[in-house]
Amino acid sequence: MDINTDFDALANYGLAGLRRHRIERLTRQTYDQGALLTYEDLALLLTTSPATVKRDIFFLRKEGKFIMTRGTKLDMGPGLSHKSIILDLYFKGYSFTDIELKTNHSKEAVDRYIKDYHRVEILWNHDIKDPDKISHLSRLSKRIVQQYIDLLPAKFKNSFSKNMDA
Repeated sequence: MDINTDFDALANYGLAGLRRHRIERLTRQTYDQGALLTYEDLALLLTTSPATVKRDIFFLRKEGKFIMTRGTKLDMGPGLSHKSIILDLYFKGYSFTDIELKTNHSKEAVDRYIKDYHRVEILWNHDIKDPDKISHLSRLSKRIVQQYIDLLPAKFKNSFSKNMDA
């Protein structure tokens, strides 16, 4: 615990800011030790509700902060997957090092997500639109293929739907 930064967060941003500061610190420290916290874990540690933790994490992510929780790492729940966050940063021109730091992912993981996305994108651009075929050719699971298809830019998907109408 860093009491000085806690006092700064409280003085500058109030109780909600202090709680958000602690969420950032707790999730980072826990991840660095090889573990992950759930919203419920954070709520218990911060003596608040899971709904408040969820709202605070949403706020922090809107500010561009990457908060690693069990649900984020395992792509559980309705939130943005870590793949989509990593690819969004990549498309915005962030360096691999910056992406690794912002998302708490290894170089190998960032590299794998980007390469897998490009494999799906290349097949899609060669008019292979069937997720089963893409899965077979890319050697990725159908679920993973569908996640990458969902991330394709709208211009690719629009051309697909126009071709389907013809």
